[in-house]
Amino acid sequence: MKKISFICSVLLSVSGLSLAAQTPSLNSSNSTALELTEQQRMSLAQDFANKQDWKSVFDIIQPLALEGNVLAQGNLGMLYNLGRGVPKDQEKAYWWFSEAAEHGSIRAINNLAVMYYNGGYVKKNVSQAIKLFETSAKAKDLDAMLMLAEIYFNQQDKAKSFEWVKKAADLNNPEGKLRLAIYYDEGIGTTANKRLASLIYREILVSADVPEGIKATARQRLFRLR
Repeated sequence: MKKISFICSVLLSVSGLSLAAQTPSLNSSNSTALELTEQQRMSLAQDFANKQDWKSVFDIIQPLALEGNVLAQGNLGMLYNLGRGVPKDQEKAYWWFSEAAEHGSIRAINNLAVMYYNGGYVKKNVSQAIKLFETSAKAKDLDAMLMLAEIYFNQQDKAKSFEWVKKAADLNNPEGKLRLAIYYDEGIGTTANKRLASLIYREILVSADVPEGIKATARQRLFRLR
């Protein structure tokens, strides 16, 4: 993948690192961090991210990214993209997202897709955004599936939007289930089916670990169906 430049991304958060539970301490020097294992350094970066100490996160993440740590590369891209701990530099952000994407990072691929979808630092290219999101969606990435549903909805291709909503719902994604119920409720991209919509709304309401906002919407829509 050619490394050129970048725009703002919404799918990856630096605080979403996959790190070890135990975080070692760091005195003050960067050399101390370099003596730790790779996993310990990532855990330390997570600890600083939780404290919003982005300069310390950058000081730890940058050497790891240069050493080839894919997770660090994607998160370094976000630091440059958002200007956290380092001056905002979208060219470097794009470069590091591309580097991580080349090594299979789904989140980095999604960030590149968002950049192409929004346009800005790179020329807006919806076809390229769809291609990249489909790469992630085929790996069962739910964010990519829901983004594809939104893109196709905005393009008035309701049938394809329904297809991706259903795939996300079939993987038990709460937002995907809510959207699927709404699509059946209103006949978006499929034949209207109020009974099925009602069943899905009820399933959402009795499911554990569903965000309250999603339950509230399901409750309101179910009430209107009565």
